[in-house]
Amino acid sequence: MLEREGSTLSAEAAAKSDELLVQGLQQGNASATAELFDRYGAYVQRVLARMLGYAEPERADLLHEVFVRALERVADLKNARALKPWLVGIAVFTAQEWLRRRKRRGPLLPPEDGAARESLDATPEAREAVRCFYELVARFGEDERAAFILRQLEGMSLNEVAAALGVSLSTARRRIERAETRFQQLLPEYPALRERGEQTQRRP
Repeated sequence: MLEREGSTLSAEAAAKSDELLVQGLQQGNASATAELFDRYGAYVQRVLARMLGYAEPERADLLHEVFVRALERVADLKNARALKPWLVGIAVFTAQEWLRRRKRRGPLLPPEDGAARESLDATPEAREAVRCFYELVARFGEDERAAFILRQLEGMSLNEVAAALGVSLSTARRRIERAETRFQQLLPEYPALRERGEQTQRRP
C-alpha cells in the first residue's frame, strides 16, 4: 500500500506498481479492486475533505461514489502510471458536483464546524487558523479552489494538477496563479491565518 505512512518506495517504483494495479483492474481482478481502495482510499478521503472544507456526513457516500466511478471508467485509462492524478480528478469532479447540488438545496454548513472537528488536538489558535483558511478558500471560484488545494495542500506538481483537472499546463498554471493572488488579496481579512503563517515562517 503505497500511501501508508513511512513508505519508502521511489516515484518510479510507485508508478510501476500503479501500472500493474491498473492492468489488474482492467482484467477484472477482484484483488486489484480491493488493492485500489487500500492504496488510495485514505488519500481520496483527504482530498474530498479538503475540497468540501468540513466534515460533511455524506463524505463516506462520496468516497464510495468516487471509487464506483473509477472502476466504471478504468478501461478508458490510457496512461496507467497516471492512476493517482486520474483518481484525484474523479474525486474533484465528484466533490464539485456535490457542492453544486448542495447549494441548490440551501446554505452549506458553516466551515468552522468541520475545521474544529478536524483539529481537535490543536491549539485554539491553530483551530482558528484552520477555520479561517476554509472560510477564505470557500470564496474562490470552484476551478481556482480545486487547483489551489491540489497544488498547495496536496503538494501535487503542476503536471499532476493539470492531469487531475483535465486541463492544459497553461490553464492549470493560470488557475493556480489566480488562486494565489486571490488568497493574498483576502488574507488581510483573516488576521489569525496571517499570524499563523508568519509564525510558521519564523520557525528555524
